[in-house]
Amino acid sequence: MAQTEWIMYVAAAALYALSSAIYLYCLVFKKEERINLAVGSALIGLLFHSVSIALRWIETGHGPYISMYEVLSKYAWFSVVIFLLVQQKYEKIKMAGFIVLPASFLMMAIGSTYSRDIQMIPASLQSYWLIAHVGFASLGFGSVMVAAATAVLYILKERHLNTGVPDSFYDRLPGLRTLDDLMYRFVAMGFFALTIMIAAGAIWANQTWGRYWGWDPIETWSLISWFTYGICLHLRMNAGWTGKRIAWLIILSIFILAFSAFGVGYVYSGRHTDYLTS
Repeated sequence: MAQTEWIMYVAAAALYALSSAIYLYCLVFKKEERINLAVGSALIGLLFHSVSIALRWIETGHGPYISMYEVLSKYAWFSVVIFLLVQQKYEKIKMAGFIVLPASFLMMAIGSTYSRDIQMIPASLQSYWLIAHVGFASLGFGSVMVAAATAVLYILKERHLNTGVPDSFYDRLPGLRTLDDLMYRFVAMGFFALTIMIAAGAIWANQTWGRYWGWDPIETWSLISWFTYGICLHLRMNAGWTGKRIAWLIILSIFILAFSAFGVGYVYSGRHTDYLTS
């Protein structure tokens, strides 16, 4: 089963890479008619990816949240799922895949460098609150990943409009007001998910360690990420920040969240990071 799971994982990563290449080709050469090929490749890759996660889940007896190999795979899966669902509703932002798919492929590529050895779930992690914690963390990450991709589309669209040169490729993208509204919605969704993530994590921490909050490095950086997106929403709703200013802030914020999710373990040690060192 482990070999089949790995084959599915590699196949998914390869299809995400192919989708990324097609998206970049469409962006550089403005070949919008090829975007459906990129979406199709991403969808087939997602099917392989889903089988890989399911097989791993059956084999380990727990969800994909113990090793870094599993965690990176989980975040990539959520990012692709949310993007594919969103582009079904808002077809004109299909081009946002040129950010989401390369990022997802990169997460899977990095994840493949970690050990795939099966780790038994520690007693401290056997909690429904932990499942809620990691589930909403993944939902939040995928949501703000799509927000960041939409923000990039906003910047490209605005830059094109400033040139005053007609271009059917950029003209087919949603208007700036629509892109601005979508950025706000995805950030709001991500912020809501991150709020539940922190609350569920605090309850789990109290069950496991007898305290709701201990300023563990990942706890601290999760709070920083939460404040960052809270600031984005505050500036958007109360300070009149729209358009390019908020787009750049959303792009910056995804790097802060990515460090919180993946990079803290390389810099700090703590109870959370000890689970993700292999």
